[in-house]
Amino acid sequence: MTAADGGLVPGWWDLDGTGPRYREGSSAESTATQVLPTEDGGLLRLRGAAGSGRHLLMLSHPTETADLTETADPAGTDGAEDAGERTAVEARGLRLVAGGPQDVLALAVETDPHGRTRVWQVRPAPLRLTDPVALPGRVGGLLPLDATGRRYATDLAPDGRYRPGLGRTDDCRPVVLDLRDRTWHPLASPAGGRVHRLLLSLPGSGALLAAADAGDGRLRIARTSLDGTARLDFPEGLNSLDGAVFPLAADPSGERVALRVSRGAQARLFLYDLADDLPRPAELAPGALHSAAGWSEGGLRVVYATPDRPADIVTVPGTVAYGRERPAHPAAGWKDPAPTYASTATSASTEWFPTPSGTFEAVCLGDWRTASTVVVALHGGPEGRWTLDYDPVFASLSQGGIAVVAPNQRGSTGYGRPHAAAVHGAWGVPDLADIRSLVRTLTEHRPPGFEPPAVLGVSYGGFLALLAVCADPDAWSRCAVIAPFLSARGLHERATPAVRALIDRHGLGEPPDDDLGPRDVERLAHRVRVPLLAVHGADDPLVPVDETRRLRRRLAEAGRTEHVHFDCLEITGAGHHPLQERGGAELTDRLVTFLAAGLPARRTAAAHP
Repeated sequence: MTAADGGLVPGWWDLDGTGPRYREGSSAESTATQVLPTEDGGLLRLRGAAGSGRHLLMLSHPTETADLTETADPAGTDGAEDAGERTAVEARGLRLVAGGPQDVLALAVETDPHGRTRVWQVRPAPLRLTDPVALPGRVGGLLPLDATGRRYATDLAPDGRYRPGLGRTDDCRPVVLDLRDRTWHPLASPAGGRVHRLLLSLPGSGALLAAADAGDGRLRIARTSLDGTARLDFPEGLNSLDGAVFPLAADPSGERVALRVSRGAQARLFLYDLADDLPRPAELAPGALHSAAGWSEGGLRVVYATPDRPADIVTVPGTVAYGRERPAHPAAGWKDPAPTYASTATSASTEWFPTPSGTFEAVCLGDWRTASTVVVALHGGPEGRWTLDYDPVFASLSQGGIAVVAPNQRGSTGYGRPHAAAVHGAWGVPDLADIRSLVRTLTEHRPPGFEPPAVLGVSYGGFLALLAVCADPDAWSRCAVIAPFLSARGLHERATPAVRALIDRHGLGEPPDDDLGPRDVERLAHRVRVPLLAVHGADDPLVPVDETRRLRRRLAEAGRTEHVHFDCLEITGAGHHPLQERGGAELTDRLVTFLAAGLPARRTAAAHP
């Protein structure tokens, strides 16, 4: 949960009580803290110190009268902690996973630097990790194969190259773990194809959904049995949905599955009946569906958000668990409980804009044609996209009457491989062309005399925003960037091995032969003529804060005056997402104020250096 000052605090929902509630926790929590509820109402937290391999594992049992007040030490054991158990853990790549046999709080998956994995059981009294199962590679999610919490299926990459959501489907093989015997063995390969990724287990009906192919290399969703002995079936109705399909949860009987179907910026929830091979849209408006979901006798609960509604747990109408006594014709003889969620109207929409090579989709809040101020927001990545999710900055801008246009230009995911791969070897080339086209379209369709749009960019989007104001200095009114870098080559030289690997995967490419030349903001900074605000965490592990320091120096060398033409803020103790950390609320207010109007004196000074 987000506290009043923008920091993160542990939160939990009491689904058996009167409604969601939470308690504020430690000032030490960050986006790196893992939080997991336990079956007895407790709260497990795994807090790590970046790059050290040291973790603090904590078990609390919050009450109505006691919150989770703790020390600010991120991984140490000094200071006053909340009542409960805690223990220091030395492990690299440790993550908590719900599950385990009776009397086990959770599972913990550890992956060492060589790609080997150990699956631990987390036990209380005393709090500790025990009984590891060792595997010779990286693993994906753990899917339960029975109700005892003893057997799990997972994807194993023996060479250690497993990357969730990114690929190399030929590297993985499904395996079964037995936590009681501390053994594992390959899942038998079914006839008629090959399983590439496990997606969802349905212990209630003995089914398993997986990404598989029938020998033609084309991935589709397949159904097989949990023991892997049956052949693969590729249900036509399941595979006919238009979009990227991700199974979220199965009902207790294993007869129905909740599916998230994403197309570009939008996501819809479908309820799929395995027996009928029929997916039906649920009674939820398009929005953002997070991957956490659960389906019990009380219905399907999903984490759902829209641009004007922060993420919350909602119960989906029509999802009571039918079990084996479901009527043959539900419409005639079955009545679901009353909905606990009703869709609300939203000011957000998606629009398509022309580009030099076609069109792209953008999330729009407010009416950019009539609003006095418009902000173009550029996402990070480049492997990323805007969705109909809630964003506190967008919400604050919208509440102030400012329109937001958040484009998914070339390089964004969710629109097919050619769209995403367009920037490979060409960072800041086709995507910049799309943004230059967008600002012209916005300006042409707004009343004469309205100020030009402002631009906001985060990480890669910050790099793109800086290029945009260098390429078209008169097209923009002001520019705000968060954790920006100045060039792909410069970042490659100065960043961590993980970031360098991402850049290598995309390729640096050759300098484009156009009016801008190499996409290097240090070289182009003299073209910045708009008021500029840069925010960077001093402890950013992805984009070094030196990138913003270099920007400050180049702007000063180009005759810009700090605190008049630009501000570069280094946030002590903050990482790559300073607006999502403690003190982030104040930074968000400052950012929104700048984007809303800036300071008239600064705009005059910037226009007449």
